[in-house]
Amino acid sequence: MLKVVGMVPARLESSRLPEKALIDIEGFPMVVHTCKRAQLADKLDDVFLVTDNIKIKEVAEPNDIKCIMTGEHISSSDRLAEACKKIDCDIVVNIQGDEPLVNPDHINKIVEPIINDSKIEMSVGITPFFKTDSYSDIKVVKDINNDMLYMSRNDIPKDYKENNNNESIYKLCSIVPIKKELLIKFSEWEETPLELLEDNHFLRFLEHGVKIRTIEVEDGKISVDTSSDLDQVIQLMKKDKTKLQYL
Repeated sequence: MLKVVGMVPARLESSRLPEKALIDIEGFPMVVHTCKRAQLADKLDDVFLVTDNIKIKEVAEPNDIKCIMTGEHISSSDRLAEACKKIDCDIVVNIQGDEPLVNPDHINKIVEPIINDSKIEMSVGITPFFKTDSYSDIKVVKDINNDMLYMSRNDIPKDYKENNNNESIYKLCSIVPIKKELLIKFSEWEETPLELLEDNHFLRFLEHGVKIRTIEVEDGKISVDTSSDLDQVIQLMKKDKTKLQYL
């Protein structure tokens, strides 16, 4: 049996929304919502909050969340590569800490292919997306086999005739299962040109030829990168029912 662990990377620094991991949403820090919802996913054998900041660690224990401390890292995957060396696991599921509305059922659906197919080393969630010029959201293009072709902060694919109605655009859901061996190998690679250009470390995998399986989910929620994102999440949380399972 493969051991699958969810890891929620979180750092305190954020240029657009300072200390966003600890922002209060209905009485809980944002990152606590993310961790508690990940704990509801049946496919995960364990869940860890992973951080380099003691202030974030201090919100974990009172909420029954396991925490792994790391050094400073340039990306969440580099952080999780250090953390996964400290525990026994086969698959690490990167669940970004700034997604307090993450759906446990989405985690299960995105994790299942990598468990059942030994050829898959990495998968990601994608969801239909209809906003334009939203550079904090990563857009994804896939091939006919549902493997990723490319990802960008720009609106892709785009009709060069400028009449694209966005019906073919997908956004990355920050639920990313990765085989432990691949994650450790990733951390040994230097940053890559497209990764630096797009400010997206997942491109380091693509630039090294890693096939990334995309798994479509419906109604994937936004990550919190800006104050307007936060306002939207606060409103959505008021109507959210998943929170009733952990509040």
